[in-house]
Order: sequence, then structure tokens, then C-alpha cells
Amino acid sequence: MKQSATMSRRVSSLYLPIFAWVLFTLSSYRIFIATFGLSKSSRNASPNDIYKLEFFPIPSERAILDAKISSYPRVSPTLSNLRTFDESKLPFQCGIIFFYHIACTGGSSMNRWLGKSKDNNENVTYWTHWGRHDGVEAKFIQGMEKQVQGLAPHRWRIVHAHGFSLFPNTSEPYLYQWREDVEKQGCGFVATTMLRDAVGHTISQSKGMINPNYTLDEFINHLEPDNYNKRGIFNTQIDYLVYNRGPRNQYNVTKDEKVRRAVELLQRHFDIVLLSDFERFTKIIEKVTGWEGVKMRHANSFTRELNFTERELNKIKTLTEANGDVLFIDAVKHIYYGHLDYLLS
Repeated sequence: MKQSATMSRRVSSLYLPIFAWVLFTLSSYRIFIATFGLSKSSRNASPNDIYKLEFFPIPSERAILDAKISSYPRVSPTLSNLRTFDESKLPFQCGIIFFYHIACTGGSSMNRWLGKSKDNNENVTYWTHWGRHDGVEAKFIQGMEKQVQGLAPHRWRIVHAHGFSLFPNTSEPYLYQWREDVEKQGCGFVATTMLRDAVGHTISQSKGMINPNYTLDEFINHLEPDNYNKRGIFNTQIDYLVYNRGPRNQYNVTKDEKVRRAVELLQRHFDIVLLSDFERFTKIIEKVTGWEGVKMRHANSFTRELNFTERELNKIKTLTEANGDVLFIDAVKHIYYGHLDYLLS
């Protein structure tokens, strides 16, 4: 009996490592097959699949993003709740100037001025990554992870975000994280953007229809009510702020909700928000950074004429208003009136 039990234990001790090795091999094979399948499907993904992943996160990813965002307190967008600066700590000795460049708002002039400020001041660098196609955001985010590190004690970095760089509505957690990474170093994270009159912005964008010779109806077709899920030839200001170059209303929310979300993004993340006030922009940036002043010159001006019929002008006004831009800019004027005046007194 004892001999039988001893033999049984020997058999068990002999086959146990073999069984474990077989189990490990099968598991590794399954992981390899799954990984290979994922990478293969990624390589063979159609442009439409990439488009969907870029602008429509899968439900599980969307839930994670929403949960993280909802963990932050929601406060009313009033002047007292806007981002501000402790003047006693200015100028910051190091930090990030995060310029979110909305097309046709004078951003080219601002971007050129920031570049000249980099050349005119020590320990300042400039970095940008944007494009005209899907897939740019991943590289922008990867680049930003490097930009926000190693700033102290005296480094400033200018970051220029533009087309496809960042989609704030779905990538908002990164804005929180980058600010935290910079401020932990005792530096300043200064996010800024420029806005302008809503209808004037749509008219300014229409210069893009000259080549390749669109009609106005074709150019603003994505603003038609039924085309909320369509990516347009251009984006209005509210859409550029919330969705960048994605579809103009990808979740088909109401106009009021879209305006609320746009103002919320400004209030949570942007320190300097202005309406066509470039002199004010340069003075505030110089106050915050301590940089030596550089004169801003106008850039990327359009000198040709834009002629519209009365019907076309009425259509521009109607669709711009229906999209939420008029209400959004009106809200910004009221909420940000007098914001940061104390820095200029």
C-alpha cells in the first residue's frame, strides 16, 4: 500500500511540470494569436475604420473617459470660477504655453509671434504637430508627454495645437494630466485660444471654397441640420474647440448642450480666452512669462474679394446660428468680460 502511494506521488511529481509547461504553451499561443490578429486587423483597417476609432471611441473607452472626467467637480461658468493667476507668483520661471489654434481667428499671427518670442528669449523652445488627416492625435499626445517633462527650473516650451492635434471633447483627461505634470514641477501651464465674431468667422472660412471652386451651398453643406454626423470642409469655432476637425456634432446633442460643453472646456482648461484682442494677448503672455516684448505683425491675410448674394448671406447667418456659434460667442463675451484685467492695471 505504501509502495503504491509512493509511486503515485512520483507519477504526480513527474507529470505536474509537464502539465504546467503544456498549459503555459497553450496560453502563450492564444495570446500570440490574439495579438497577431489585433495587429493584423489594425494594419488592414480601412480609412473608414480608422475614422470611426478616431472620432467615435468604443463604448468601453468612452465609459472610462466619462468616468474620469465626471470625477472632477462641475462649477458654474461665471467670472469668479474661471481660471486665473496668482499675481504674486508671476512671472512663472518655467512652463508651457499651450496655444490651441482655431483656424481663421488670427491664429497664424499669434503663432508667428510666439515663434519670434522663442527666438528673442533664452531657454524657450517651440513644438507643434498637426496635419490634415486622421491619426495625428496619437503622435501629438506622445510628443506632449515629452514636452511637459524636465521644465524646472528655467525652461519654457511653446506648444502649438491645430488641425487633428487634439480632440478636446474626448481627450479632455490629457489636459488635466499635462497641467498636473507641469505644476508639480513648480511651473505654469498656460492654455490659450483666440475667438472672433461667429458669422464673420464663417464668412472668413468661405475663402476656402474658391479653390477647388465650391459653391456656397456645397461649402457649408455639413451645417445643414440633417448632416450633424458629417465632417465638413471647415469647422466653425465651437466645433473646432469641442471636436477639432471631427464631425460637427458627433453625438447629436442639442445646441444648448454643445454651447454648455464648449464653455465648460474653456472654463476648466483655458487660462487666457480672448476675442480678436491681440495686443491684450501679447501683454498677458509677457506678464505671465516675463519675456521681453516682441511686436506682433499680421500674417496669413486674405486680399481677394468675397461676394455673396442676399440669399447666401442669410443662409450663412441661419446655419451659423443654428449650429450654436452665435450663442457660444455671446456667452464668451459675457463670461470673459473683464477677465484678467488685474494683470494689466
